[in-house]
Amino acid sequence: MTCIVYVANTNIIELVGLKSEVEDEFIADADVTVTVKDADGEEVAGQTWPLTLASIDGTEPEGNYRGILKDTLELTAGQTYYAHVDADAGSDRIGHWEFAFVPKVRRGA
Repeated sequence: MTCIVYVANTNIIELVGLKSEVEDEFIADADVTVTVKDADGEEVAGQTWPLTLASIDGTEPEGNYRGILKDTLELTAGQTYYAHVDADAGSDRIGHWEFAFVPKVRRGA
């Protein structure tokens, strides 16, 4: 999972290489969603949740998904947020991840 987030910017969130460990194959046809929550477990305003991540065709390995976090997302630099990611590829092929990220202000070089 890749997530570098800048406040007041359009950002990309990706799930890379979704794979069924049981079947040892990448999954490119799952329903993948994300919801961003604050430290209190509340959904962050500025976007409709859950956000559906689209499968990215033609990537290696397969099983890559991408979504757009809107510039209207009400994030505060330096605060910790949590992305709750769910993948549903059918019976007995369900995944759930949670990871923390801290957005920052983009600065010039």
